[in-house]
Amino acid sequence: MTREEIQDFLAMIQGTYPNFNPPSKTAAVNAWTLALEEYEEKAVHMAFKLYMQTNTRGFAPVPGQIIDKIHTMTQPQELNEMEAWSLVSKAIRNSGYNSAEEFAKLPPLVQKAVGLPSQLRTWALDENYNEQVAMSSFQRAYKAELKCHEELQKMPKNVRNLIENANVGSYSAQIAAKRQQAIESANERKQGEIKALEMKYEGVPMPENYKEILEDMRNGTI
Repeated sequence: MTREEIQDFLAMIQGTYPNFNPPSKTAAVNAWTLALEEYEEKAVHMAFKLYMQTNTRGFAPVPGQIIDKIHTMTQPQELNEMEAWSLVSKAIRNSGYNSAEEFAKLPPLVQKAVGLPSQLRTWALDENYNEQVAMSSFQRAYKAELKCHEELQKMPKNVRNLIENANVGSYSAQIAAKRQQAIESANERKQGEIKALEMKYEGVPMPENYKEILEDMRNGTI
C-alpha cells in the first residue's frame, strides 16, 4: 500500500472505531505504512472487513491483527497435529525397508518435524516402540515447526531473506540438505523401478496387476 492509501485506510478505521485516536497522525501513518507496504490495498480492505465482522470487543485493530486476517484468507490451511501424525503413523508401518520413499511422501512441515528418513526406520524397527510416546514427541516438534512457519510467513520478504541468509550455514540447514538428498535419492530409485518395469514388458502385454502397480508408483501411492 502507498502512504496515501494508508491515510485513507486509517480514516476508515477512525470512522468505524471512535476509540482509534492516535496522538500523532503522522506517526501513525508512518508506522502503518511500514507494516503494510508489502500488501495490496484490496487485501488490506478485505482483512479489515473480516476483522469488523468477527471482532466483538469494539476496539480498533493493530497492524498485526490485519496481517493475521490477510494470512487467514490467503494462506492454505496446514495440517493440524493429529492429521500430521496420522500421515507419519502410516509412513512408519512401511518404513522398515522403505523409509526414504515414505519420508518423501510427507508434506514439508511434517518432514521437518520428523527430522530425517532414518527416524521413520528407527521407529519402525524399534522392538519397544510406543506409539503414544512417539506421537507426543512428534506433535511437540510439529507444533513448534508450524508456529515458526506461520510467523515466518507473516514477515516482510526482505526480513525472511535476511533470516534465510543467516541460516545458510546452520546445523538446521545441514539437516535440510540431508533431508533433500534422501528425497531426491528416493525419487531417483522410484523412477528407476518404473523404467525397469516398463522395459520388462516393452512390446509385451503387461498383466493388469502390474499395470495397477505401475500406476500407483507414478501417483506416489506406493
